[in-house]
Amino acid sequence: MMANPASSPFIRCSRPLLALVLTAGLAGCSSYGKIDYRQINSGYDPGQGRWIPYQKGMHADVTGNPFAMSQKDFNQLVAEAIQPKGYIPVNKGPRVRFAFNETGGTGDYICQNSGDNDSTKMGRGGEGTIHVDAAYCQGKDAVTYATGSISDVSGPDDPQFKAFLRNLTVYLFPNPESNGDVNCSNGMRC
Repeated sequence: MMANPASSPFIRCSRPLLALVLTAGLAGCSSYGKIDYRQINSGYDPGQGRWIPYQKGMHADVTGNPFAMSQKDFNQLVAEAIQPKGYIPVNKGPRVRFAFNETGGTGDYICQNSGDNDSTKMGRGGEGTIHVDAAYCQGKDAVTYATGSISDVSGPDDPQFKAFLRNLTVYLFPNPESNGDVNCSNGMRC
């Protein structure tokens, strides 16, 4: 008499593992955008910095606008999207600089500039992709810098777009353990 393969201890133990692997694989394919590059400069203190996106209101400084809405409204949307739960945007405090669909620069380049308040500059990256350069700035210096992009955004209120902005912000404040490679590219595994 042949044993039922489904009753094998290996098969019984492998099913939860397979489910976990499939779930992780699907999570990696989520449409919350991707982060292409991160740079951590010597001024970053991971012992203190890593808590900022969880325990402080942050100042969003925005240039560019990929949507047909006023720059002021878009700036407010970004400012609200990057905050930790229960916090409101602030005008003073940790400055997170965003440049949407700009031609690539460096973290220091975007930190040396200030956002648009009345501009109606609009536009998307190629083929419906929104490109973002972001930096955690102290004065005119980038402490950390990252670039990323997201596609298939239905509009400014798309939850995936807001989640991408929040994830990109958190990514600017790495834990000490994730700090091994200061210039990291291709994914969020820095």
